[in-house]
Amino acid sequence: MPGGGGYDSQSASAIAAADSAQTSSENAAAKFTKSQNYTGSRNLYDSPSAKHRAKLSLFSSEATVRDPYTGEILTLTKSEAKRLYGSDWQKHSAEADHIYPLERIHEAHKDNPFLTNDDIRNAANSPENIEVTSRAFNNAKRSRTNSEFMAERDYRDERGLRLSPEAERRASQRGKSAEDFVNRNLRWSSTARNITGTFHEAGTQGAYYAGGTALTMSGIMNITAVIKGEKSASEAISDTVKDGGKGAVTGYAVSGGLATLSQALSWSSSKFVQGLMKSNVPAQVVTAVMTLGGAVKRYAEGQTNTEEFMLEIGNKGAGLAGAGYGFAVGQSLIPIPVIGGAVGALAGNLMTGELYNTLIGKLQSGRLEREERERVIAECEEAVRQGKAFRAELEAYLREWFRDCRTCFDDALSQMRFALANDDADGIIAAANKITRKLGGQVKYENTREFRAFLSDGTVDEF
Repeated sequence: MPGGGGYDSQSASAIAAADSAQTSSENAAAKFTKSQNYTGSRNLYDSPSAKHRAKLSLFSSEATVRDPYTGEILTLTKSEAKRLYGSDWQKHSAEADHIYPLERIHEAHKDNPFLTNDDIRNAANSPENIEVTSRAFNNAKRSRTNSEFMAERDYRDERGLRLSPEAERRASQRGKSAEDFVNRNLRWSSTARNITGTFHEAGTQGAYYAGGTALTMSGIMNITAVIKGEKSASEAISDTVKDGGKGAVTGYAVSGGLATLSQALSWSSSKFVQGLMKSNVPAQVVTAVMTLGGAVKRYAEGQTNTEEFMLEIGNKGAGLAGAGYGFAVGQSLIPIPVIGGAVGALAGNLMTGELYNTLIGKLQSGRLEREERERVIAECEEAVRQGKAFRAELEAYLREWFRDCRTCFDDALSQMRFALANDDADGIIAAANKITRKLGGQVKYENTREFRAFLSDGTVDEF
């Protein structure tokens, strides 16, 4: 045990890192919170100043400014358009707006767990997504994409917007280019930057707390070793510094990883996965593995006997069983049968853990007669055996579920790739719905017709 307490300082580092990760996860959740409703949230994403700059830039030269699709001459101000063109002023008054509509951008990225409102706002108001057209064109288009607007020729004719085939082609291409730019910016650049930032911020905080905790624990143990004459002062100082450094590294990796994983999974449509995140289960699992892993390895290698092994894990980690696994909320909240079984196996494991703790308490009292002590040790061994059986059952359930999930995901993604290659929107929706149903989510629409109806339904407030 390096540092006179390497195992204890490692355990303490893991616990400190897990606690720090919980705080970092809460901070990340607040940072990346976004409204699920576009109505009432437009001002979060619109930038009047960016649109005004686009107009001023276009009119900065002395060249005549025309609507890029209708060809009509444009004026900088509405009053000038009214003065020059009378009742036709809307065809000549310049307006700047978003090519890829704000509402569509919000719907496409509101569920990304690593995007902020500012990220969406910046991408939406980039020069690549702002275009100056006539007020008549902009008002008629509203929240349609350019491709959708070009496809509604009868509607455009009713609004007095008759475009040439070449103008329709340019508008569709311009819309596709803007949409690709915004989506690429948000899904890759901004998301990658925020994932890295979240990991580093949480990891740095975890390193601070875990390193400090390990330093304290190791320092106490090494001071004791010096007093007992087991180490020299220089050896104690060296070991303490090493333990502190290991704790900091552990804290950075554990806290950064847990906070990032928690933020990613907290947006899952599965209530089971959400329950795991809210109960801090990943942190508890990591803590348990780091705390008990050494004891299990020593027992497996024959370095300790059964009694020593049980006493060691009783001292160092048995309390973890009840520390943070209260996520078993019942089959009613877990629509996946195999997961309900897994939760049952987990509950059985925890109950044997409680029995084990009681027996360990008797062993540690030191006041048992030999026969009673042997009986208690036998009961402990039986509790361990039952615990292993429940754990094996839990692992079998989870393997079954994840194998089934993998098959479902492979099928759905293959179907999605084929649908994308063939511009089959209904096929993409069907593939996505497979995954949604598998994770216990609620499907809101089955095809593009139902999707459009869903978007226009004012009574719907979330996906």
